[in-house]
Amino acid sequence: MQPVRFGVIGLGNMGASHARWFKDIEEAQLVGVADVDAELAQKIALETGVRAFSGAEELINSGEVEAIIIATPHFSHLEVARLAASQGVHILSEKPLAVSVSAADAMIEAAGQGGVLLGVMFQQRTETRRQKMKQMIGSGELGAVHRLSMSVPWYRPQSYYGSGAWRGTWRGEGGGILMNQAPHSLDQFLWLAGESPQSVQAIAQTRLHHIEVENTALAICDFGNGKTGTFTASTAEVPSGERVEVAGDRGLLVLDERGLRFFELETPISEHLPSASGAFDAPQGAWRDMEIENSGGEHPLVTRNFCRAIRSGDASQMTASGCEGMQALELANAILIAGYTRREVSLPLDRATFDAMLEKLQNGVKSTDLRA
Repeated sequence: MQPVRFGVIGLGNMGASHARWFKDIEEAQLVGVADVDAELAQKIALETGVRAFSGAEELINSGEVEAIIIATPHFSHLEVARLAASQGVHILSEKPLAVSVSAADAMIEAAGQGGVLLGVMFQQRTETRRQKMKQMIGSGELGAVHRLSMSVPWYRPQSYYGSGAWRGTWRGEGGGILMNQAPHSLDQFLWLAGESPQSVQAIAQTRLHHIEVENTALAICDFGNGKTGTFTASTAEVPSGERVEVAGDRGLLVLDERGLRFFELETPISEHLPSASGAFDAPQGAWRDMEIENSGGEHPLVTRNFCRAIRSGDASQMTASGCEGMQALELANAILIAGYTRREVSLPLDRATFDAMLEKLQNGVKSTDLRA
């Protein structure tokens, strides 16, 4: 296929890495990079052998690109996406898609009006172990799923937040762990669940760190029909890592530092529970290690899939769509509202409610005062 001509906008750590990876993506050709820091843009341009642009507008209006990767701070994603869509340029956005779900809605609307694709850089979806989990759930090997639990501690010392004046602030980041360390996990939570919850209850707080935003969140999700989920995340807890549990009628699927394993029941719970004669009888089962070499999870794979979607005109070939990015962000916004107000929040989320809360937080209202 003819390589898709790409530009990268925003050349911080992730943007610079994206620019360097294009040499290994045969479906794409990097033709330009842009950053408000002209010196940085020139540096990456020289390194990658492409043209440097002074900003998003200059690159997009040049007519040289068919698609862009947005790697700017997430508050600016909407502005860049609108500009790209207006020029017929396809959009692949770093996570999170935006700060608020209302901004994500606007990005999706702009892409639709411009007739362009909008994708999200959720590379964890391409990992072989996670794909195996998705396949086992979808095939019915676990039976009906009744619980999904995810724990994602990603430790950060105070020096991390002190490395930039914008870090740990409502105006600079729009949130804490839910906006920065946990977006991939939130996407995985919904991707494995196969749906968004109907409602969320939560606790969001800040412990130990001296920052404005939340560094710890715990959510209880009600998917309806007896299916529940829990999600916990913190930057003030060790060891860092991830644990995922998916409990179904036929067993328990677990992903953690030991790998992927499945406790497979001899008799489904739905059959054993009503028929067991003993008061403490439990269905028998055994652990089975899933011998899967973990591979994938690489950003270039998402870009390659995005290129194939563009050339084929088949949006389903994208790793993750803008709508899926919006759903992960919607859950993050809902957890913050529920966590700070200590009230159950229904989904779909009322966009104006989150926007109003974020404005209060940005203007100095303390999170504890939101419970009134």
